[in-house]
Amino acid sequence: MNLAQVLHTAADAPSAFQSAEQRSAELYADILAVAPLGDGRVDVEAVQSRPSILRRTAALLSEALPPGTDRLVCTTPDGIAATTALALHTGLPFATVTGTGDDAALTGEAHPGEYTVVVVPLMGTAQDAATPVLAALKAGMRVSRVLSVLDSSDSSVADTLLERYGVRFHALFSATSSRTPLGSATDKKEMDPR
Repeated sequence: MNLAQVLHTAADAPSAFQSAEQRSAELYADILAVAPLGDGRVDVEAVQSRPSILRRTAALLSEALPPGTDRLVCTTPDGIAATTALALHTGLPFATVTGTGDDAALTGEAHPGEYTVVVVPLMGTAQDAATPVLAALKAGMRVSRVLSVLDSSDSSVADTLLERYGVRFHALFSATSSRTPLGSATDKKEMDPR
């Protein structure tokens, strides 16, 4: 019998471990506490400068990674902190995208055929993910998902990313404090994209 089973069967044992929903709700409360802009939005730079928040964010983002992911991709400088935290948590390598539009360039190691996930810390519109998604696709990579910590968009972003690029979107939280956490990634496990 493992510790979780012992604690579960003990009549007077306190709950020692948080559920995924509890961890998610606590992290969301911490994000809102450290980074309010005063108009209902969240300052993603303030969130990314807190190691304890980055560590917990990386743990929750890792649950949303599709099985078989080979590499992470992000834009510089916006995505570096969250992507580095996720790479350290999972051991996955990452590449970065510099520039915008036709001038965008993928830097770092990237191989055609790799299954990749694009990390965009704050998603406002589908265009926020377009540059790194297109750079990865141009390099011959297979983009399976766009992950975001905070989603400040309307619900059309997920549809647009799927329609234009064939890429699924998952955000941990809404960036407006009037909305609640978007739920745990563990609720929607997917098949290996290969």
